[in-house]
Amino acid sequence: IKLPSGFTINVYAENVADARSMALSPAGTLFVGTLRAGNVYAIVDRNHDNKADRIVLIGQGLNAPNGVAFHNGALYVAEVNRILRFDNIEDRLDNPPQPVVVNDALPSDRHHGWKFIKFGPDGLLYVPVGGPCNVCEQSDERYASLLRMNPDGSGLEVFARGIRNTVGFDWRPDTQELWFTDNGRDMLGDDVPPDYITRVRDGA
Repeated sequence: IKLPSGFTINVYAENVADARSMALSPAGTLFVGTLRAGNVYAIVDRNHDNKADRIVLIGQGLNAPNGVAFHNGALYVAEVNRILRFDNIEDRLDNPPQPVVVNDALPSDRHHGWKFIKFGPDGLLYVPVGGPCNVCEQSDERYASLLRMNPDGSGLEVFARGIRNTVGFDWRPDTQELWFTDNGRDMLGDDVPPDYITRVRDGA
């Protein structure tokens, strides 16, 4: 890893197998989802020295629990086909609760099925559903889209369409415009077609 002048990098936590997406709580607990390991971790830095003191296994045996988001004291986890919620998780690290199923109305295709999730400035949870293949057309409007729902899983709707597979997104603070990555099709070479970053203003 090459860093610009003046920057340094150090190991924060070790033995977090298959770490993928991360979410940091206001209290400083780092939650980590995985893709193949099926685990979700909580990483705690008690003395705030920027080095993990404890790694806790929150969930295991899950279906590609890549996406993690923290909201109002609860940890939200995105499996391929459903969204789970671990309530009051920071108070229960020693005895993690059984997750509540927030919504299980998502497609079960594993191709582009793992998800990055995040709460928007509107308080809604945004959940992508990638295309279930390399290049294809599907009649189900949930594919190749970005969905959103209320924190309790109700009100699921398509927010934006024509997104083959986004693996990360965030909102610009001053305009609240959503910016997201989108991965282009495969099997044409390393750089063709290019992946890109775009934005949504009013949904599409």
